[in-house]
Amino acid sequence: MSTRETVTILRPSPGGWTAEGDPVPSTESSTAVTGCLVAPNGSSEPTERGREGVVTGWVIYAPTGTDVLPTDFMTVRGVRCRVDGEIGVWLGTRAGVVINVKRAVG
Repeated sequence: MSTRETVTILRPSPGGWTAEGDPVPSTESSTAVTGCLVAPNGSSEPTERGREGVVTGWVIYAPTGTDVLPTDFMTVRGVRCRVDGEIGVWLGTRAGVVINVKRAVG
C-alpha cells in the first residue's frame, strides 16, 4: 500500500525595474500539491562498506492537471529541489504527471 504525500511547487518570478528605474525584487509563489506518490531516484553511493547512500533526487507522480514547469523548484520531504528535465504527462487509465527532481544546490 502506498502513502500519498504533499509536495510544494515553488515558482520564481524575476524582479525587474519600475518605469522610474527603481529595482523590483524577485518573488516566489508556492502551491501545495496533494495526493502525490514520491519515489527515490538517484543516490550518492558511499564507497565504504556499511554506509548508507544519500538520496539526491525523487520521481514525483502527481495528479492530472498539476501545473509545473521545468523552471520550477519543489519542496519534497522538506528538501528544496529543482525540476530536472521535461515534465511527463500520462494519459489513459493511469493519467497523471511525472516530475523528476534533484536536490537544489546552494
